[in-house]
Amino acid sequence: MSIVERRKKHLGNGNTYFYQKPLHIVKGEDVWLFDSEGKKYLDVYNNVAHVGHSNPRVTDAITKQSNTLNTNTRYLHENIVKLAERLASTTENKLETAYFCCSGSEANDLAVQLAKTYTKKQGCIVLSNAYHGNTTEIFQLSPEDCPEKLRKDWIKTIEGPASYAKDQQAYIELLKEEIESLEKKGDGIACFIADSVFSSDGIYEIPDKFLKRIYQEIRKYGGIVIADEVQSGFGRLGDHMWGYQDDSVVPDVLTMGKPMGNGHPVSALLTHRKIVDALDEAYEGSAYFNTFGGNPVSAAAALAVLDILEEDKLIDQAKSVGKYLKSELEQALKGVECVKEIRGKGLFLGIELNEPFIAAETMENMMKEGV
Repeated sequence: MSIVERRKKHLGNGNTYFYQKPLHIVKGEDVWLFDSEGKKYLDVYNNVAHVGHSNPRVTDAITKQSNTLNTNTRYLHENIVKLAERLASTTENKLETAYFCCSGSEANDLAVQLAKTYTKKQGCIVLSNAYHGNTTEIFQLSPEDCPEKLRKDWIKTIEGPASYAKDQQAYIELLKEEIESLEKKGDGIACFIADSVFSSDGIYEIPDKFLKRIYQEIRKYGGIVIADEVQSGFGRLGDHMWGYQDDSVVPDVLTMGKPMGNGHPVSALLTHRKIVDALDEAYEGSAYFNTFGGNPVSAAAALAVLDILEEDKLIDQAKSVGKYLKSELEQALKGVECVKEIRGKGLFLGIELNEPFIAAETMENMMKEGV
């Protein structure tokens, strides 16, 4: 029985493939992936191996800590405290309190739970093509995958603001309408959650000063703002550690995941102490604990990633290399009829093609060429 047949027999249907002929990847090194036949591919998609596949500084940190101790966080351990401190410092300690989880879905799920408990409201607003995870609740806040008929009526969707760059007020009026519809129903607005770059919408940047206006409107009605940096965070955009920092704003909750451990399953949430305290008060005690969240090995992996980002100046690299790559793509694809637009910043770029089938064919052809 082939590996494809075995996988189909024993794995759930959600484990789909990128390509018509599935790649059997057996090794990763730096920016390269290697298949079972020895062919190598330049990995320009995977935003999990943030500092390179099998980066020795990360694997060494994992191995060393795993050989020493791995247990849950009911015990004292330096790694989780150090990681919380360093992550808080990336926000200039404006978000000072951390929770640790194992996936971005968990972090976003907890963020929404915090929002509802802190505000004592129910309503959530999300962008119409967003994806924030696959837990029972957060899946409903992921319109990219969740059918409308499955979404609760306290969830409102609104299109991304990219097409309103020249008319911010019109967008704020749309947002206000959705907030007031939640208010009239008695749900109120608990939170607005969005990526700092709308990756699921097609790599759209947030127009300048838009976040400030959005944050102000949500907070005016007593809601809080969740910045989902699971995909766009850790310096990928090239100017700051977090995408929201481009607009000089501070969310109430910041979530992170995918690149955080360079492939090791670790995620986190940063927020204010008052929001954490509201959750504990509502549940009459410590309300959230994750057995594996922030364990010594996961924390070691995440600390190693932070070290590499700082020591190798990778945020600056993302800016300069991303600028060069975008410029080269614009030159190479100039006049190509099927190319609509090249978008994004830093090393978070996307090329929009004018037909879905062309995009699918392009992916297949790039794979055949080793990309």
